[in-house]
Amino acid sequence: MKKINIILYTFLSFAIFTGCDEGFEELNVDPNSSTAVPAHLLLGGTQLTYMNTMYSAQLGGDMGACWAQQWSKVQYNDEARYVPRRGNMDAVWRNMYSSIISEANAMYNLADAEDNSVLKGASLVMQAVGYQTLVDFFGPVPFTEAINGDILQPAYDTEATVYAGIITMLTDASALLATGNGSITASSDLFYAGDASKWKKLANSLMFRALMRISSTPENQNSKMQGLMGKMFASNEDNAQITYLGAAPDANPIWETIVNGNRAEYKINSVIVDILNGLNDERLAVYAGTNASGAIVGKPSGFGAATTLPNEALGYTYANISPLGDKYLTATLPGVLMSYSQLNFLVAQAANEGYISGGIPMASAWYRQGIAASFAFNGISSATYLAQEAINFSTQSDARSKIATQEWIALFGQGFESWTEWRRNKIPVLTAAAEGDINEIPSRFYYPTTEPSLNGASYNAGVDVIGGDKLTSKLIWQ
Repeated sequence: MKKINIILYTFLSFAIFTGCDEGFEELNVDPNSSTAVPAHLLLGGTQLTYMNTMYSAQLGGDMGACWAQQWSKVQYNDEARYVPRRGNMDAVWRNMYSSIISEANAMYNLADAEDNSVLKGASLVMQAVGYQTLVDFFGPVPFTEAINGDILQPAYDTEATVYAGIITMLTDASALLATGNGSITASSDLFYAGDASKWKKLANSLMFRALMRISSTPENQNSKMQGLMGKMFASNEDNAQITYLGAAPDANPIWETIVNGNRAEYKINSVIVDILNGLNDERLAVYAGTNASGAIVGKPSGFGAATTLPNEALGYTYANISPLGDKYLTATLPGVLMSYSQLNFLVAQAANEGYISGGIPMASAWYRQGIAASFAFNGISSATYLAQEAINFSTQSDARSKIATQEWIALFGQGFESWTEWRRNKIPVLTAAAEGDINEIPSRFYYPTTEPSLNGASYNAGVDVIGGDKLTSKLIWQ
């Protein structure tokens, strides 16, 4: 009897537990927890991280605006003397690969699964932006083997290979954005609130900028420029920019550091003050505030090694050197990825160099539009300025100098881009910072400090291509 009871108990237990397990998987699913991330949710993070990196005072300020000699510092001046914090350079590399390119690639794959061609186009734009930042700052970088979890030591591709890939990405992005298949959720898009037509203009405008960056190299693709005409930005309304909020942590990083963080050592540079004064340029009163005496006074780049900073004898003090202007110390200052103003100067250069049709007359028209767009962005009229005869040009050589100078002026506030375009144009003429650690303005960043140990063979191959991991090693377009 006991044996029968045991057998019966065992049978009933099996039946009960088997029955209880039926449908268990369905019951154990939380209906309020998503099992898949909608692709559009990855867009805003890539945009914000990218713009925060570009606008960080310790990054785009110290190693962009200071190196382009638009900003200067009256204390804590190492970066302005070309002694950068290696960890900050590491952060740019890490942000581009981890938070921009990888996230945008994941967005592309999710959008592909959703059959959302338009969002795939936006994701390619963000990947191209990340890769161009890397190749422009460092030189050869992982591209064809990048962000592949199966490849832990990706090869460094040549700059030419990376640029070819960037242009292909932007070409594909423009085509995907034109399909009308799918959409970009407005609340996830910090640039254009879901307007795919503006994203297409951005893809084409970025492509033009990339083509101009390599226009003087043997690997140029200058023949593609003409086909982009009429398909790019048409006004300041097309600017690729995010609107920051009025308080930390969502304010413009410049404001967060200088104003909210009380880091008043960031000041206007005497080079830009002198150039704008010489051109009777009303943007000076927007770019710079007044000092304690009510005047606009800049400080030259450098000092702080043999010469102590602040320095009363030289006048390099917090009180005597002008701060940045109120507009550029505002929490809500837009973070600009690319502007209509810059596009105008690039098109003017292309016409002047014969890459597109129109010659000097067309170069002049686009140049003047670029100036007007810059003035409008800064909230002032350009009418009086453009009426000056000194602004005009009639020769290719004069045009080359004036277009590049005006682009440099218009890029004020976009520290990394102003430094990058100065590295391409070498206009205006700048001299190295006083008491600098090297005797020329840096041409690139150091590679990350971890690369020699984690990816040594690839790192060494990349370093060999550019002649050493030095700030002065030249890139192909310099």
